[in-house]
Formats: sequence, C-alpha cells, structure tokens
Amino acid sequence: MKIKGKIAAWFWLILIGGNILVIYGFFEEELTRGDAGGLLITLFLLDIICLPLVIKNYVEIDGDKLTLVLGFGRDSIRIEDITEVYRTHNPIAGGALSLDRVVIKGKRQEMMISVCDKEKLFRELKRMNPRIQIRR
Repeated sequence: MKIKGKIAAWFWLILIGGNILVIYGFFEEELTRGDAGGLLITLFLLDIICLPLVIKNYVEIDGDKLTLVLGFGRDSIRIEDITEVYRTHNPIAGGALSLDRVVIKGKRQEMMISVCDKEKLFRELKRMNPRIQIRR
C-alpha cells in the first residue's frame, strides 16, 4: 500500500519561483557568457535537488515494514518495532515537504514524514501492530 506524500505550498513556491527567477536572468541585456553559465548551473542544481523530491514522495507499507521514499532517499522501519505515532508541526528536521508531519517512533529509530492521508496511515499501522500508541 502506498500513501502519497504531502507537499506544502511553500515548497512549490521555492521550486517554481526559483526557476522563474533563474530563467528571467537569461533575459538580462548585459548577460555575459560567465553569467549564463552560472545561471545554467543554478537552474540545474535547483531542479536536480527539488524535482526528485516532488516526483518520489510517498510512504509504502509492504509486508512487515514501512518505507519512506523522498527523492533519492529511502528509509525503512519494521512495523513491529514501531511504538508510537503522532502529528507534529516541528520545523527542525525530518523527511517532509510540509510542516504538517507525522512522527514515527521505533525502538531504535525515529522518522518524520508528511503524508496526505494521515488517518489512513494510522489505521493501517494500528491494524498491523495493535500495540502502536497513536496520539492525535
């Protein structure tokens, strides 16, 4: 089962706004060859970092494990090792493109994710491991 990752408006603004600003720079009248090269590198780096995050952003429950996929990154935790899940808006860290996040605590690890359908994720995890504590 896959649950789509959530992408906040601020992330779209960074991605689209950054691309628009860089492309606008190409229309500068006094653009030198070095400036054009710098703009191309900026455009390439912005898109090589941000586009994979938008394209591959989901949580997958497969068998006995939960896998978070975000861009080129992938992190897994066994469902039987999950002890607690809860909502948070913690901006400090986490693999999430939105501040509307879910913390998944395990025996030895903790993951922070953002999904569109949190209730579906909670229900499925609780079904697979009734010992999981869900804080709302």
